[in-house]
Amino acid sequence: MEKSSRRFYSITLFALFAGLAGCAIPPTTTPAAQSAWTLRQSELARLTRWRAMGRIGVINGQDGWHANFEWAQQDPGYRIDLVGPLGQGRVLIESDGHTIAIQTQDGQHRIAPDPDTLLEQTLGVRLPVGGLRYWLRGLPEPGPTTAVQIDANGRLTRLEQNGWLIDYPSYTSVDAQALPDRIFARRQDLSVKLIIEHWQ
Repeated sequence: MEKSSRRFYSITLFALFAGLAGCAIPPTTTPAAQSAWTLRQSELARLTRWRAMGRIGVINGQDGWHANFEWAQQDPGYRIDLVGPLGQGRVLIESDGHTIAIQTQDGQHRIAPDPDTLLEQTLGVRLPVGGLRYWLRGLPEPGPTTAVQIDANGRLTRLEQNGWLIDYPSYTSVDAQALPDRIFARRQDLSVKLIIEHWQ
């Protein structure tokens, strides 16, 4: 084998193994981090009454919109207020835990058992309302989870669930509890960015 061929072969093998090492090895989780994550899940699961306010940006293929939002959760019910999506002024979603109603500023009013379908009919995008109820707190939704990554403090940094990839780049302290203030979620050509400016 010529010297130039051997060199090319070596470089190719190095690049191949470096690539495999970079994408195949999951981040290491220490026992302390895992213990903190277990405790954190239990604490967050008990947080069933809360309010989050901030901004949401949605990109769906070539289309996109942004809005201010306020999510008030009182298990099992919730109220989601979107102000400004697609120039509609205001979209209000309310649920008592069974039936979901959506109302727009122009007086349209729809009722259905599925909030995702209602949002798709109103805003043209299918947002995972059921999942977001948990993801906003930094928790997986109950059910199958593809992958979970946590940091040294037991806080969720990445979650793969129901076809969604959710990243948690930063947290804020709220009454001695760390809650997300930035959430980036994507699924195929749909991406959602949530900036939470105030927790209550």
